[in-house]
Amino acid sequence: MSIAASHLSAPALSDTARPADTHAHPNAWGLLAICVGMFMVTFDGVALNLALPTIQHEWQGTVSQLEWVVTAYTLPLASLLLTTGALGDRWGARRLFIGSLLAFAAASLCCALSPSLPWLVFSRVLQGVAAAGLLPMVLSLVVKQWRDKTVRARAVNTLAIAGSLAMVIGPFGGGWMTQALGWPSIFLINLPIGLTGAWLAYRYLPETPRRQVSLDLPGAAVGTLALTALIAGLIESNALGRTHPLVLGLVAAGVAGLIAFLWIESRVRHPMLPLAVFHSRAFSAAVAGGFAFQFSCYGLLFMLAIFVQRAWQVTPLQAGLLLLPFAVAMILTTLVLNPWLLKRGARWMLWAGASWACLGGVVSLGISTPDTWPVLVLGTVLIAIGTGIYSPTLNVVATTTVDAAYAGLASGVYNTARQIGMAMGIAILGSLVGGAIPALIGLRIGMLLISACLVAIVALTLRYIDG
Repeated sequence: MSIAASHLSAPALSDTARPADTHAHPNAWGLLAICVGMFMVTFDGVALNLALPTIQHEWQGTVSQLEWVVTAYTLPLASLLLTTGALGDRWGARRLFIGSLLAFAAASLCCALSPSLPWLVFSRVLQGVAAAGLLPMVLSLVVKQWRDKTVRARAVNTLAIAGSLAMVIGPFGGGWMTQALGWPSIFLINLPIGLTGAWLAYRYLPETPRRQVSLDLPGAAVGTLALTALIAGLIESNALGRTHPLVLGLVAAGVAGLIAFLWIESRVRHPMLPLAVFHSRAFSAAVAGGFAFQFSCYGLLFMLAIFVQRAWQVTPLQAGLLLLPFAVAMILTTLVLNPWLLKRGARWMLWAGASWACLGGVVSLGISTPDTWPVLVLGTVLIAIGTGIYSPTLNVVATTTVDAAYAGLASGVYNTARQIGMAMGIAILGSLVGGAIPALIGLRIGMLLISACLVAIVALTLRYIDG
């Protein structure tokens, strides 16, 4: 469903822009370049988790400092996605993608050469800024390069495979590299990966059309500050508690800022976020679905990791092995099952995937004592299979139900909703099994919330998404 508003009609193209590739089959090398970006960012985040204890031991850092190694990356990433998504439409998705790849590689070098924890935290901020420019362009490039729906769906599924591979390889690769080569190697590996991806993109991806309009500086500033406050509040709620004055103040400032942002966008001549994009019910449903997906999927893994270590008294390695089938099932779904299912269309993929995942949530309600570990594995595998089916399709719907000229903006909005969903999922579901109430009761409440999110995706799909 395309945007019908007159001010969102197809914009004039830059004189330097070359037409996007519309052949029946995607440029394999160009698609590889996009997948390299997706893999690099995902691998870096997953692999770093294995290096954090070593970093803390080497510099005798506090737990709070270690948390900031992660938070310093997450905050700019989540806060700038909306802005960078709009910038990609104005500057060119290919140009911003290549620049962000190079910037991420340079920031990774700064991380590897960090002489202290504060310097590492600062370098991680630079990584987060670069990642914010990279992630929206991943989907935007696919939309703008390949217009055929079937080919585009296959390309997005290939991206999901790249991300799933990074999630599977990351823990083992990160652990091995930290032990054998030292923690800086986790960052140094990004140099050859990033440079290779940038060269492939420069060589094989044609430039994308650009919108020649002025930048909405007030909207960009207010939107970024609002999202920073909101995400910071959600992140800090884990450490400080949801009722801490700082947490409540940050969340309140974030909500107030978002209201002010929407007010600005409704009145400026060239808004960064044209509110008419939400006239597409399918786009709005996909954005809500992206929030629900991140809340349930990432919140689930975080919640279970805490639960099995707290209630079952297993080691971190044993916890990782219990959750490994989730990652394996997801990658097998995207690699083997999805190519056979894509022809059924977006509506069927979303409905079937979310329903299958919801079944896994119901099964997971049977988790109790350590003897029920097969129930945990079965439930998470069912959720992973369902997630592997509907998640790539959500990506497609979110970026193809608005005018192609706004693909970067659509991707930025969608990814922002996902990041907020992930932060809320970790904060809320993690507190349920790590707080004052018994862990098992918290787990079951959490699984009910996850199931409710999956039911919401089914309902949104049946109501608003066609095809």
